[in-house]
Amino acid sequence: MIGIEEAYCNTLIKALLLANYALLETTIVDALQHTTLWGKADTLSLDAIPEIAILECLKNFDQHAIMLTEEFGKDADPLAKSDQQRHGSLPTFFICDPTDRSTQLKAYLKTIDIQEDASLKVVEAFNRPQCKEEWERDHGGPCSITGAFSAITCIRRGLPICSALLNYITQELFVACSAGIYRMTLPPHDDIDAWQKIDFLHLQKNGKAVYFPPVKREHCKHFVTFVGKEGYEENLRGSKFITDDMIKKELFYDKPGGPSRVLYLSDLQPEIHPIGFVIANGEKIGEWIHWIAFCRFAISPNDLRKPALRLYEISAERPYTKDGILMSPSPAYSILKLIDLINKKSIIDVERLENFPNPSRYRGMFLLTTSSNQMALQNANHHGHRTIEFPDR
Repeated sequence: MIGIEEAYCNTLIKALLLANYALLETTIVDALQHTTLWGKADTLSLDAIPEIAILECLKNFDQHAIMLTEEFGKDADPLAKSDQQRHGSLPTFFICDPTDRSTQLKAYLKTIDIQEDASLKVVEAFNRPQCKEEWERDHGGPCSITGAFSAITCIRRGLPICSALLNYITQELFVACSAGIYRMTLPPHDDIDAWQKIDFLHLQKNGKAVYFPPVKREHCKHFVTFVGKEGYEENLRGSKFITDDMIKKELFYDKPGGPSRVLYLSDLQPEIHPIGFVIANGEKIGEWIHWIAFCRFAISPNDLRKPALRLYEISAERPYTKDGILMSPSPAYSILKLIDLINKKSIIDVERLENFPNPSRYRGMFLLTTSSNQMALQNANHHGHRTIEFPDR
């Protein structure tokens, strides 16, 4: 990992740690309160508090970078943009989901009895011995994958250079970059000295590598995607990739998190419930953009030259829309721009997002699977969905 990329990676880690600390130190009462953020009065504090901490950290590091979150929308420095255009380069871009699975997090915090102590903090809810068991009972397991997450991805010169995820429930940090994919359990939140030592090198040394093992033939059709709201099941059928029979028999979980969905393909997923592929089902960009760095940097443990994951963009002949936005845009409307026709390499063309009043509402449909899943790969190729790969630099 080159120096500038390591600096961005460490900034993502720092931003997530600050967001995590801010949320943990919040009282449960305050976390469940509605607040006015960026002019929106329907935002919960458990969404707003991490977002404010993340944006402040990222801005302090790179004041000219574009920031994109669902609540904040977009923030770009026009002067910086014009300078970048004169030099012919794409702007650096941060895409963030400060609190994914916030609905589930809200529901969990509401189960905590605070009548006797209104000063009870979020950290005390997570530290309860039964916390993980209760979460998995109500919101799916394993908790390392299904917990409420915060996620940030950095796009530089059109390439995803790193993604960082933090699981609020299990207090685990995940990072994907060119040096590998690692995870680490965080020290206690009040151990400030230990927290200040955490950067990527510390994570690499003290954490564990995350692997994406091959899937057996009999499990190739098992999948995870989101169909928990109106319009999503119709969109899934419209892809022609998934049949009604597969939805009934092979769908493992229908209300998964967004950024953490990639982890269903990892060695964190129990062997008794193997997953063959995951799908981003016409969801907003903050749900799936973080997968791309994992896909780009995941290496097969048995062959370091071979990628462990494959990504396809799914397009429909007659795409559905959600709030007026295409759920499965064709390549002509996609932010993934093909720049190498021979080797089929693409970049993330962030300038295409400028056409959206709020670029965080951009949607896409993607298939992510292991390189060993020939059923999924052949099916995607048969339906003409394009594989997404990136140039090395």
